[in-house]
Amino acid sequence: METAYLNYLAGPWKANQEASKKEGIILSYKVLTVEGHTPGEWNVMLMTEYKSLAAMEANEEKADALAQKVVGDDEKQRQGYRERLEIREVMGDRLAREIVLEPRSR
Repeated sequence: METAYLNYLAGPWKANQEASKKEGIILSYKVLTVEGHTPGEWNVMLMTEYKSLAAMEANEEKADALAQKVVGDDEKQRQGYRERLEIREVMGDRLAREIVLEPRSR
């Protein structure tokens, strides 16, 4: 894993996530790493937890405005994305929902 990418995650990405948490836009975030077993597998997962899908969608404009404040204007954000393309490959994204298992009587 590239040190430059970890520096980005520990810097601007984390700052934006912390600001989003403080503003109530997100509940939490995590960076998970895994050991790749075959070439082409992903090795870093960025997770962001929202209260609900509705909350995520309702706060898109607020999140964009906050990113402008924390990270920079649209051009600065695009430039950062282009720079990160040199040090990492986006393998995809997923929307997942947590399932809370309730105890069942037998």
